Amino acid sequence: MTSETRPTMRAPGTHRLERQRGAVRRRIASGVPTLGRVRTTLALSPLLCVYVLATFFFPRRPSDERNYVELAHNLLDGHYAGLGWRPATPYGTSADPANPDLWFGPGLPSALAPLVAVDLPIEALRLTGAIFLFGAVLVFHELLRLRVGEGTALVGAYALGLYFPFYVLLPTIHSEPLAILLIVSMLYLLSRYLAGSGLAFGIAAAAAAAGVAMTRVAYGWVLTGMLVAFGLWWLVSRRRDVLRVVGVYALALALCLPWLAFTYSVTERLFVWGNSGSLSLYWMSSPYSQDLGDWRGGAYEVVVSDPRLAHHREFFLELAPLDPTEQNRRLERRAIENIRGSPGKFAKNVAANVSRITLGFPFSATQEKLNTLYYLVPNAIILWALVGCALLLATRRLTFGFEGIVFGAFAGLAFALHSVLAAFPRMLMPLIPIALWFVFVTIGTLVVPYLARTSGTRDASAGATRSSATSR
Repeated sequence: MTSETRPTMRAPGTHRLERQRGAVRRRIASGVPTLGRVRTTLALSPLLCVYVLATFFFPRRPSDERNYVELAHNLLDGHYAGLGWRPATPYGTSADPANPDLWFGPGLPSALAPLVAVDLPIEALRLTGAIFLFGAVLVFHELLRLRVGEGTALVGAYALGLYFPFYVLLPTIHSEPLAILLIVSMLYLLSRYLAGSGLAFGIAAAAAAAGVAMTRVAYGWVLTGMLVAFGLWWLVSRRRDVLRVVGVYALALALCLPWLAFTYSVTERLFVWGNSGSLSLYWMSSPYSQDLGDWRGGAYEVVVSDPRLAHHREFFLELAPLDPTEQNRRLERRAIENIRGSPGKFAKNVAANVSRITLGFPFSATQEKLNTLYYLVPNAIILWALVGCALLLATRRLTFGFEGIVFGAFAGLAFALHSVLAAFPRMLMPLIPIALWFVFVTIGTLVVPYLARTSGTRDASAGATRSSATSR
């Protein structure tokens, strides 16, 4: 095991440990040579071909594609009106710039706007998912290369790129590929900044974090949680590295202020990231035995198309005449009442939701099918790999150091948030790179050097045996 790739030990106090930490910091601060990036791009380029083929040949599933394209057009026209959808109104109304639905953040529409401006066809717009995902794989390789050798980093990048649940996102426009790229970029830039690469990396990390919140608005609460948690830690410890993390997420939230000001102008409520959370929390809080906390649809499904949701109909009809802001207030209020009235049922719904976003089941209205394995198999492999890595690190009494704490805190907050809101398996996907980072850093720092030493010992033993036989 080389000193550059050895993780930080818990037991302090030796000069050797300080040299190891300094070597890791210098390696992260120096980054990866440009020539290495060119070779890596060529080595990983088959993945881009796979993504493009998936875009055209994988089955298309329902998505918010129409909404994202419409919002991109609206941005070019100077406003951000949605399609008139309201959480508890059965039928959409005409788009109104003064009353947008705020269901979607402006991140993906902003990325699509230049392409929409030149009238590219929808098939070309769909290719953005493949490009974003391939970019995430390239940056992930660079992130791994800061801590492990080239071979391990390349295998780790392919592991991320061949995570096949990603492929369901590619035939239609989704926000997750862009969110994955932004999260991996944030991790890489944050690593460089914490290692002392300069303020520019910290500013860029904050911009990437803000981009995540603008692409998936629920992550606005994750940024807030990171700022609060590390801010409290800094007040107690006064550590410089903790202060750097506080600065990154404080700047990220500052970059989000224009969006928060816009939502306040529409809702007259402070700190509103979007209006999808209220209905998601309502479904998660449902006390009815036939509901498992998963997303059951909007008002049209409740009032018109799905008789299985008739027990929700009266409440939605009461909400229908109200404006979107008041609808969301009452959905939140009813959700809190449901949780207080049936805490045990809410706990069961949360447990089902955790299983749903990690393993792909259960759902209220559908039975498990063979395609459940599409999520269950890869996610189960990653979960067991994480458990194995944790046990391996525990036996060696090693940790990932401060960098691992930051990454783990971000993933933990995001996972906790999605656990209490009705979610789909694709909402876990932006966190897959963090899980794989832990796995492959462990492999690169413990497993690969161990195998190299074992192989060297066998070679030396075989050589000694041959020498002895020759002498006889």
